[in-house]
Amino acid sequence: MKKMMTYLLISIVAIIAIVLIFGLFLPKERTFTKTAVLNSDVTKVFNIVTDFKNQTSWRNDVKEIIVIDNNTWTEVPKKGTAITFKVKQKVENEIFEIVIIEPKNFNGYWIGTFKQTKVNQTAIEFKEVITISNPFFRTLSYLFVDFDKTMDLYLQNLKQKLGE
Repeated sequence: MKKMMTYLLISIVAIIAIVLIFGLFLPKERTFTKTAVLNSDVTKVFNIVTDFKNQTSWRNDVKEIIVIDNNTWTEVPKKGTAITFKVKQKVENEIFEIVIIEPKNFNGYWIGTFKQTKVNQTAIEFKEVITISNPFFRTLSYLFVDFDKTMDLYLQNLKQKLGE
């Protein structure tokens, strides 16, 4: 029994070491960008995206929004870890930039740019940059968190909200 426990302990330590070493070779920063042309006025699109207080009404991946103040909130997802954001820059109908302030094991920002291209047509670009310093968490994020899929879902939910 003692020998079996020793093998189990060595196996666990080896797995942790492999995950840690693998993480040392992964880039700390991950960037994801999505673009689209929406058949809606820029003001309407901008107002929906920047109205974080009401995002549970159209985003099917968010369980709850906890408002901290007019520029800070926590998104509680249906699956995963809650994330607290703070508005860094807001230029009406042009730019909306937010930064991640919690959890502390990663940081980053999200920036949306908006441009009216025609009457009732808006070009958008959403860019998310995530930085994970801890190599162990970095490996886990590559294995279990699909940021690209999350951004696709956000864009899909936004289009549904706009009736597209």
